[in-house]
Amino acid sequence: MQFYRCLMSEFKKRKRSLFLLLHLSIPVMLPAALVMYFLSRNGSIGSEASYVTFFELIGVGTPVIISIICGLVADSENEAGHFQNMLGVIQSRALSFISQTTMMIFSNCIAMFSTISIYTLALKSLVGLDEVDFTLYYLTGIIFVVASIFQYLFYQVIGYKYGIGSCSLWGFAGLIIAALTMTSIGDKIWAFLPWAWASRFSEYLSNYWKTVDIELVGNPMLISGGYSLVILTGGMIIVSIVWINHWAGRKSND
Repeated sequence: MQFYRCLMSEFKKRKRSLFLLLHLSIPVMLPAALVMYFLSRNGSIGSEASYVTFFELIGVGTPVIISIICGLVADSENEAGHFQNMLGVIQSRALSFISQTTMMIFSNCIAMFSTISIYTLALKSLVGLDEVDFTLYYLTGIIFVVASIFQYLFYQVIGYKYGIGSCSLWGFAGLIIAALTMTSIGDKIWAFLPWAWASRFSEYLSNYWKTVDIELVGNPMLISGGYSLVILTGGMIIVSIVWINHWAGRKSND
């Protein structure tokens, strides 16, 4: 019950903030920009190209967006009373931290599936693309949401420790990693880089969906990526809880 109250409190605090504006604007702006681009092209766009373009943009942009969101949330707690809510009002710091992170992940989930819904419907109704596989899009959305959990925890710790400035710098570093690991550079190392998980797992899903000759069960990189996702995300949960329980607030020289 305390977790539920903390979670509902987090949603109420974000009603009139930039946090809500970001989650409302992205589902409209990204599909609108892509659809306008497709309509302005001389040639028609294929179903595979529209899928790949959409999720590549999300995969590259996600680290920056998450880092900004986490930085905004952490700084708002600082401005509201130097983290009094986190450090003193609520008995359990870990409960407050996890409820706040859960709120952001849940908001990301809503934004993700809203973006997918608007985009796929626009492809069919405006672009005139009949071969839109809704199931593939939504399964890929699930992959992106699950793969983002590590980043939310990571950037939330950075945001509380250093603020939105440093958090955003780490976000741009994540963008570079995500972009590089989409190329052949990341073929051997993507499984161990959280910023590459979403794009690489969705690539395997897309290839499997197209019945391309791809081995899923015995694929060593896919297995390594699955284990890495579970272990690193679980480890990040533990590390963040231990860290927040020992954190005494942001110092002026942080």
